[in-house]
Amino acid sequence: MMIKKSSAITALSLIVLMSAVSGTAGAVPAGSNNKSKGTVPVEQKSPQVSPTIKDLIAKEYAVPLQAGEIKALYVNDKKSNPEEDLSVSYMPYRFSSTNEAAQKLSSLSGKSLLIPASLPEDYKLQDVVLNPVLPKFFSTEYKTLRDQVKAKAQAAGKKVISQSLKWSDTETSITYLRNGERLNLKSAPAYTLPEGVTLAQLPGDQDENLTINGVEAVYTVFGPHHGDLKVQLVWSSADGSIDYTLTNTKNTAQTKAELETIVTSLTAQ
Repeated sequence: MMIKKSSAITALSLIVLMSAVSGTAGAVPAGSNNKSKGTVPVEQKSPQVSPTIKDLIAKEYAVPLQAGEIKALYVNDKKSNPEEDLSVSYMPYRFSSTNEAAQKLSSLSGKSLLIPASLPEDYKLQDVVLNPVLPKFFSTEYKTLRDQVKAKAQAAGKKVISQSLKWSDTETSITYLRNGERLNLKSAPAYTLPEGVTLAQLPGDQDENLTINGVEAVYTVFGPHHGDLKVQLVWSSADGSIDYTLTNTKNTAQTKAELETIVTSLTAQ
């Protein structure tokens, strides 16, 4: 099985088109309790002034996204969007209970939520976040979607256009806390990098190949370029369809063996 360090590539690498609009998120807006902080509409100084690109974008996001909603936005203006990029925003589902998250995951994707049956002492669940799987910016799927939305904008003669997207698959993120320490388990559908694209190891990172219950894994001790992250353990499901990532922060004391124990204890919720 080929191990892919999926967390080394951002799940969604899209150009933010709305940087000029205060309060607008171009990719994944942060939220809590299933409520979006939304977009702050930009008021026009005078009703006689023609709408600017900034105003048009703000209008598209005047209604906050609700949990589970996904929106693709395209700016049909070479000056504002010279690379002709598509911007995708969504609001995730967020839960404080693994039972509720597991029920939602099952209804969304028909999958089971894997949780650790064994955790270091005193770790408490912070939250479970369900994110949609969005097309990678280098994928054919992304380019096809971008071209479809672009064609709609041009046919309608619009400078800014948005389109709701369906939730198709799910990425999960489970976070546990203990006195400021953070342990995070992520799962996402596996993907193959396009030809010619490779993952670069950052200076100071140290990788070690492991085998856990017959499954190949990569254990990485991070260098200074990963914020507060200390180590990472990456592996794939037996059939190679799902990638898993377990990380903890620099102020944690878990050993490699203890992280392996967490992995081997994963059970379906």
